[in-house]
Amino acid sequence: MQVRILQPLRHRDFRLLWIGQSVSQVGNALYYVALPFQILALGGSPLQLGIGFTIFSTAQLLVILFGGAIVDRLPRRQVILASDLASGVVVGAVAVLGLTGHLQIAYLYVASAFFGVAFSFYTPAMSAIMPELVPSDVLVAGNALRGLAGQSARVVGPLLGGLVVAKAGPPLAFAIDAATFFFSFVVFFLASPPKREPPPRQSLLSQMREGLAFTFSVQWIWLTIVGFGFVNGFYFAAFTVALPLLVLNVLHGTAATFGVIGAAGGVGELIGGLVVGNIRVRRVGLAIYATQLLLGLSVVGYGIVPLLPVVLVAAAGFGWAIVVSNTLWESALQRHVPVALIGRVTSIDYFGSFLVGPVAPIAAAAAIPLIGPAGIFLIGGAIACVFSVAAPALSRSIRKLE
Repeated sequence: MQVRILQPLRHRDFRLLWIGQSVSQVGNALYYVALPFQILALGGSPLQLGIGFTIFSTAQLLVILFGGAIVDRLPRRQVILASDLASGVVVGAVAVLGLTGHLQIAYLYVASAFFGVAFSFYTPAMSAIMPELVPSDVLVAGNALRGLAGQSARVVGPLLGGLVVAKAGPPLAFAIDAATFFFSFVVFFLASPPKREPPPRQSLLSQMREGLAFTFSVQWIWLTIVGFGFVNGFYFAAFTVALPLLVLNVLHGTAATFGVIGAAGGVGELIGGLVVGNIRVRRVGLAIYATQLLLGLSVVGYGIVPLLPVVLVAAAGFGWAIVVSNTLWESALQRHVPVALIGRVTSIDYFGSFLVGPVAPIAAAAAIPLIGPAGIFLIGGAIACVFSVAAPALSRSIRKLE
């Protein structure tokens, strides 16, 4: 079993990407622990917390379709390097402002907008570059290893982030994140993936139309993107706005408690990554939706009995399921979508996934006084469960996907 999941590491360029990403993901985990507590420490309200994440997702939506088209036009390595370098500079500036006492909520909003734009280029590039780094027969293992980097970071990162924020404050967590971006840039700079043939010259709008036409010609792709785009809005609201308030006001915890919950999710993700990287799945479509059903049940678990031990189990279940589902989904796209289109289809996937992202955090902030943070988890999880059962029951394309 071990040999199969480690096979992608035999390829030097993938190995360099993976090492850099593994370190950078730890920094990202620190950042997302520190961000909500920094906003609250600056006197921000739940609404202002929601606005910060709304800005991030709005920037994504405005740019990501163009990002996917550009990724299919430029060398993917250059896109990844530029994103790492610019992200390090921006989060480093946030750290300096925080450490010198000049940080304001408005500056965090500007950083959120930048990270939304950077995400719109970085994520399609990461998915699109994978077939250039490893052979097709180890794509699932390669994606699982990439996932393991994030999962390990989400075990270590929240614990470290909670400790750093509780003892030294959010600005130090931002500084550590900046350092990890620079490390990732330096390591992947050493990679030299094979050069692709330049695509035919087209306008960006023509490229985007081509990507949309392909996406909506394949039922299992568009149905999954549209359906889980709606579901992901509830997840986004729950984990960005409701969870910090659930920790503080219902569980009566601290930033350290928030970190422990994140670490529990990371443990589940770690186990999920090890499992999916070592097995062969024949009915990929059914497997994706079965794990999405577990995701919905786990989200319900956060709210149905709001006690810390129950939340920790729910977090671990969510982490396990999301890694298995996302790895199978990403690998299915990489196998069935032409290489020349993968950047655009990936960007359309993320566009759909975050389509309701801009309004979800604000809607959650408005609903929390009426139903409480636990209610956000209950409603979102229930809707996810219904869709996870209904979609494969109604779509032969999903049931037959291998």
